[in-house]
This record gives sequence, C-alpha cells and structure tokens, in this order.
Amino acid sequence: MRNLILLLLLCFLGSPTFAQPAKAYLSGPIFLEDTLSFDQSFKSELTFVPNHFNLESESTSFFDSPRTRPGIAMLSSAIIPGSGQAINGKWGRAAAYFLTEAISLAYYFNQNTQAKNNERAYENYADQNWSPVAYAKWLVDYSVANGLNQDLNEFLTLNQLVNNLEPDWEKTSNDWIKLGQQGLLLVRAVEVRTPFIKDDGTIRSEFSHILQDFGSQQYYELMSKYYQFQPGWKDFYTSRTDPNGRYYGTGGNSLPFTYSWDNSMISADFIEGRNRAYEFNQNYRKAGNILQFLVVNHVISAFDAFFTVKLKNSRLETQANLVGEESVSLIWHF
Repeated sequence: MRNLILLLLLCFLGSPTFAQPAKAYLSGPIFLEDTLSFDQSFKSELTFVPNHFNLESESTSFFDSPRTRPGIAMLSSAIIPGSGQAINGKWGRAAAYFLTEAISLAYYFNQNTQAKNNERAYENYADQNWSPVAYAKWLVDYSVANGLNQDLNEFLTLNQLVNNLEPDWEKTSNDWIKLGQQGLLLVRAVEVRTPFIKDDGTIRSEFSHILQDFGSQQYYELMSKYYQFQPGWKDFYTSRTDPNGRYYGTGGNSLPFTYSWDNSMISADFIEGRNRAYEFNQNYRKAGNILQFLVVNHVISAFDAFFTVKLKNSRLETQANLVGEESVSLIWHF
C-alpha cells in the first residue's frame, strides 16, 4: 500500500503533463484505465478527448451570438429582415427578405412622395377655384329662394355682409380676409338651420357639415366630397350668375337652389376636385398598405431566424448525444 501511494505522488509531482493543462477546466468525468505490473519502470500517458460539439464557447463574441442564440437571431432579423438568416448561412432566404424590404421601402417612399405632391397640387387647384364668398352668397340666395331662415338674425347679418362681395378667383385666400372670422361664424349658424330641398319640393334633413377653417385638412376634403359645398366652385358660381349659364336661376325650385341627387347637379370643377382628391388619397392608401406589408416582412423574417437557429441547435445536440459527453481518459502503464 505504501508503495502504491508513493507511486501516485511521484506521478502527480513529476509528470510534465500537468504543467500546461489542455483546457482551463475539465468538465467531464475522468475514466481511469490502468494496467499494473510490478517491474521497476513505469510510464504515464494522459489522453484528452475534446468535445467538438460544445454549443457555447467560453468567449462567444457579439457577432457569434445570432449563430447559437435564437433570441438574438430573431431580434437581428426583426430589425433588419434577412440578417439573422445571413449570419447563419441561409443566403437564399436572407436575400428574399432583404430584397422584399428594399423594394417595399422604395415603393413606400415613391407613393408617399407622389401623395404629397398631388395633395399640394389639389390644394393649389382648390385655392384658385373654390371661394368661401361664392359659397356664402349662394347660401343666402338658396335661403331666399326657398323661404328659409328669413327670421334668423345671423342670416340677415350674413346677407348684408356678402351682398356687395365678389369672389377673387385669382387668389381665393383673399376671400377669407373679406369674410373674416365673423363671416365664418355667420355661415355656420345658417348652415346648421338650412335643410336640403329636392327638386320636387321635398324637404330633407339639415346640411350635414359646416364650413371649416381655411387651410385645414377638412376644409379641402369637404369641398370636393359633398354636394352641399359645390356652389363654392368657380364654374358653378359663374354659371348661376350668367343668364345663359347652366345653373342660372332666381326662383324657388330652380336648379341652383334645389338638389336632384343625380349627376345633373355636378359641375366640372367639382368633378375635377373630386378626382384630384381621390388620386392623392389613393397614393396615401398604397403607402399605408405597404407599411403593413413591411411589418409582416419583419415579423416573418424574425420568426424564421428564430426557428432556423433553434433547429440547428437541436441537430447539434443530437449529434453531441451520439458522441457522448466531454471526457478525459487517463491511462497509466506500470
């Protein structure tokens, strides 16, 4: 027994194998395989069998994380679609996601730019062809022709205000200066008490909307969307004040002061405004739809990257289980 202990101590102190260990630590079980003989010489041999399937190295860098950690790969592709796939060598899928992102962004910016340009063009068109003075004068004439609002103080005041005014078709923003805030409030007070009169004399509900502040989004939207505001367009006003005009009339139940609720009451300027508004709204809708598609591309790419790394890790674990755990085999020969 004493001889055996002495031999073990000599091996521990004298063997050069332990001066520089193969790794900073040994994490597997140690198998001792010894062959004993009682001669005067011995030799010791240390064999280290590394585990080549270790999933996490001791010093995993930031850029290596998406290769082994599904959550990091998922975050990477959520931010830049295709990046998680590219890091893991899935170049085909990476290219598909990235190209989808690039093409979608280009289309979005194109449609958004077109929408803004078309919207500005529509507003410029409206500022030259729709006048609040023309609309206010028609509102007064409409009330007189149909016997409406005659005892309303706001109507009487509005009638006096617009009686001598004429629209400035060069720059209708000047008409807002003529009308002023007081005129706008008077128009609104009359609008909410004025019903639609059909061409057969039927009285319908009151006007559904009121004149909005100049330059607001609703101001430009309503003028080309609802028949109520058609009399503010240039061609309607010009025609109704011309004895030979299409919309000329001074008595009740005449075309400019009743609603037929069909295409016969629509003027060309109203149609042009409606088409221009529709065009830029369509551009905005397309841009909005492509934004939703971009979100979907980010989500799908993120989950695809997550399951790509997850599946790869599962395969590596399966292979590692077949090889066995990391181990060290120590063989002594005496």
